[in-house]
This record gives sequence, structure tokens and C-alpha cells, in this order.
Amino acid sequence: MGTIKSAAFAFLFVTAGSIAAFAHAKMNASVPKDGAIVPAGLSEIELSFSKPLRLTLVHVVRGAEQKEVPVTSELPKSFVNSAKLTVGVLPAGPYEVSWTAVADDGHVMNGTFKFSISEARQTQPTQ
Repeated sequence: MGTIKSAAFAFLFVTAGSIAAFAHAKMNASVPKDGAIVPAGLSEIELSFSKPLRLTLVHVVRGAEQKEVPVTSELPKSFVNSAKLTVGVLPAGPYEVSWTAVADDGHVMNGTFKFSISEARQTQPTQ
């Protein structure tokens, strides 16, 4: 009988944890994608979420020197499923974007993703 109670308790514990995990929003996409190498000229970053969130902080940092890149557009003041942020034209190199957001239930979430800007290629004119 004790084994059945233990198994039932374990099932409820695992199920409740799974339901709680599904209840929270998460970032489900970004432009550029995590790990992407994109051509020169990128000036906008987009974050998309599984449920509406209010972004409270977004940092864009360039490379090993950890130089902060200013986000030139305002963060949305309301709860949104996605946000496009203007950052100016980014030079070649690696970047990391970190974000913090709050859900309508007050739960604070954060995350990061990385991408790289490739060197601009100069093309030879065709004759």
C-alpha cells in the first residue's frame, strides 16, 4: 500500500511540475536566430514569445570587448508577443542579446541568444 501511495505522490509531483513549466512564457524565436551568422547591415533585432510579456530590459553586447550596443528604440510599454528593436547598423563580429521580461502574473523571466555579423564582402564588377 505504501508503494502505491509513493507512486501516486511521485506522479502528482511530476505532473504538477510539468504543468507549472508549461504555464510560463518563453522566447520561442528571435531574428537573428540563436547561433546564426548574418550578413552585414543588420540594424534590427526581433524577439518573439509564446505568451505576452512586458520587456523590461534588453542588452546587446558586442564581442570579447563586451562593448554595449545602444538599443535606439523604446521597449514596448505593454504586454506583447513580439518586439522589434532598432540597434543601428551593427559592425562585423559576435554579439550576445540578453533580455528580462515580466509576465502578467508577475513572474520574471530572462534569457540570452548569440549571433554573429559576417564581414562585408566586396564584389568584383562583372565585365
